[in-house]
Amino acid sequence: MEDEEINIRELLANGEELEKVLILAESDEKYLNELIRSLDDDLWIVAKNALTVISELLEKRKELYNPLITKLMGMIRKSEATLLTQEIAKTFGKIAKNNPQLLRKVIPILFANYNIGNWKIKINMAYVIEEIARSNPSLLATIMSDIKEMLLSNDPNDKLVALNFIVALGEHNFAYVNPYLPKLLGMSQDRNEIVRASALEALISLAEKNKKFRKIVLAKLEELDDPSPLVQKVIQNGMSRLAIKEQEE
Repeated sequence: MEDEEINIRELLANGEELEKVLILAESDEKYLNELIRSLDDDLWIVAKNALTVISELLEKRKELYNPLITKLMGMIRKSEATLLTQEIAKTFGKIAKNNPQLLRKVIPILFANYNIGNWKIKINMAYVIEEIARSNPSLLATIMSDIKEMLLSNDPNDKLVALNFIVALGEHNFAYVNPYLPKLLGMSQDRNEIVRASALEALISLAEKNKKFRKIVLAKLEELDDPSPLVQKVIQNGMSRLAIKEQEE
């Protein structure tokens, strides 16, 4: 096929030949540069697929890490498509695993954007921080106290986001969530039923991964007498899940 017949944007838009785009970008700087420019495309699927390919290139082209982080910081603020936001978050997670030192300096910036951003920016930043927590929780050491403050917020949405962060941290190493456990246990008495249900769901998820903590959560669930049908559903489901886990072990 002649070079002029290859339309990178078209390949990215239909998403069916991303392996071909990867091969072209690996073999020719012209296509790599076009791929990088595609991150700014107005069509979100083009930007999303371009990022998917670039993410695959990172191990071979380590010089892309620095400029990509800068680009991702701009993309995550502007993204209005959930699938694009998820791909950006996934790429942040990959960098968190493979090149954490580069990412460490932007963690406070991500959290600051969450704190001062509009509702959409808050959602986007939450995706990214949660993925980083899941991939390399040690990177969040500088904002551990900020997450604890979110649990004390008057805004239920802040509490819900913090719970997601904590569950993600617990997927990697239970030790990272120890500082939050007393507060999580106390959140079963929160005024907001969604917060109560979400806190219990978080406790159940963490208890599935830690036998000693499982006994504490089971005892907590058994003693709760919450009038909310939503909370009651979480309690019953959680007790079943933890009982099954006990039998498995």
